[in-house]
Amino acid sequence: MKIQQRPYPVLYPVPVVLVSSLDADGAANISTMAWVGTVASAPPQVAVAIRPHRYCYESIKERGEFVVNIPSEAQLAAVDYCGSVSKTEADKLQATGLTTTAAVEVQPPLIVECPVNLECRVRQVISLGSHDLFIAEIAVVHVDDSLLDDEGFIDFTKARPIAYLGNEYWSVGQRLQRAAFTLGRTIV
Repeated sequence: MKIQQRPYPVLYPVPVVLVSSLDADGAANISTMAWVGTVASAPPQVAVAIRPHRYCYESIKERGEFVVNIPSEAQLAAVDYCGSVSKTEADKLQATGLTTTAAVEVQPPLIVECPVNLECRVRQVISLGSHDLFIAEIAVVHVDDSLLDDEGFIDFTKARPIAYLGNEYWSVGQRLQRAAFTLGRTIV
């Protein structure tokens, strides 16, 4: 039997990312976010939901740019720290030891330790109540070549992305099957 519950954001798992932005003074900031997702493929776009009181909110809204840095399990301590501490309290780059490098198309930097980075330009902001949804076009994708398989796709067993479930971080685990296997086809 299923139990009916009040509506709440129960969709799971969700990816954990580090979003880098530049504040009004041009200083880099890193924010941990989990309410992130792919929303279109042509042109490729992602959406990031951000509470208006977050330090990065105004910077991203004003500059219209950010970088989605996809961490691996190796960055878990930094991910947790950047999600628990505001830039108003500490320099998160210094505290975590994460390093940055210049992006190609946007001003906010890439986080070097993250094996995948998506340079993004905001196309639309939608107010949703507790969060605003920043829909952004992906301008450039950077992938650590050590993650690529023989076909040029990301081998997620090497990438070791982090998922967020409730208030816990989880590893993604193992591949179960390629898509369309029930139809006897392989989607590439």
